[in-house]
Amino acid sequence: MKKWILLLLAVLILSACTPKAYTESMDAGKAALEKENYTEAIDKFENALEEKETNEAKNYLHAAESMQESVTLYHKGDFDTATYKLKKLIRKKQTKKLISKQANALIKEIQEARALSDSMKERIIKGKTLMDQNQYDQALDVFKEVSETIQFTDIPSIEKITKEASELMIEATNKKKSSDEEKQKQEEAKQNEEDAKAKQEQEEANQPLTHAQAEEIVKQHLNLSSGQNVKVVYDHDADNGDYIIHVYEFVVDNPQTGEGHSSTLGWYGVNKKTKMVYDAMQ
Repeated sequence: MKKWILLLLAVLILSACTPKAYTESMDAGKAALEKENYTEAIDKFENALEEKETNEAKNYLHAAESMQESVTLYHKGDFDTATYKLKKLIRKKQTKKLISKQANALIKEIQEARALSDSMKERIIKGKTLMDQNQYDQALDVFKEVSETIQFTDIPSIEKITKEASELMIEATNKKKSSDEEKQKQEEAKQNEEDAKAKQEQEEANQPLTHAQAEEIVKQHLNLSSGQNVKVVYDHDADNGDYIIHVYEFVVDNPQTGEGHSSTLGWYGVNKKTKMVYDAMQ
């Protein structure tokens, strides 16, 4: 009975020795910690320690500082270090009960943010690859999707990626515009070239066929080679205006004098406009 009385007296004495300012600072710190206002919590726990140095105040201060540091690392995009510090905080006996719930919730949020960040980075790489391959429409779709991300936009590292995607959209748009203009120029140049060629062919078609051209047409018609001793010579115009071409072979009668005679192989007509070849003897 005496032991219980002594213990009760000791508790009462200790309670009486605890400054009111300490208790108020601790209560305010715990409330701030519960609201995830770690900066304010740190300030209150430091005030409490100034009033009275206790293990409780030290543990709460360490928990608040660790949470604040982890949040800062998380916002900077250092997900691994932030997660490591939080897990270390949970494993520590002195702080496990104080902050376990908040730390686990933050770890889960960091994991989700990291997964989203990795996915966004992969999309950015894909968009850049598409842009390098001049697939600007597809690249724009990818960048647009990333720039319109609405999750974790309060995290600077993720906000940075969405901003990069918006800037890449502008770059892809400008490159697409330049590419389209260049393509249009090439198409116009090609069309102009085709038009000029067609015009030239039309002009050539409208020009009268020369005797030499008619002779060449007949040679091609008869598949004559330059080595054959066959003459293809314009002779006269037909009544309808066609050229009459005489095809003959020169036969040497006297090798010593070179005298000989011509042996007609055929007479061919060539239409000046259509360039059609026909047998003039039929």
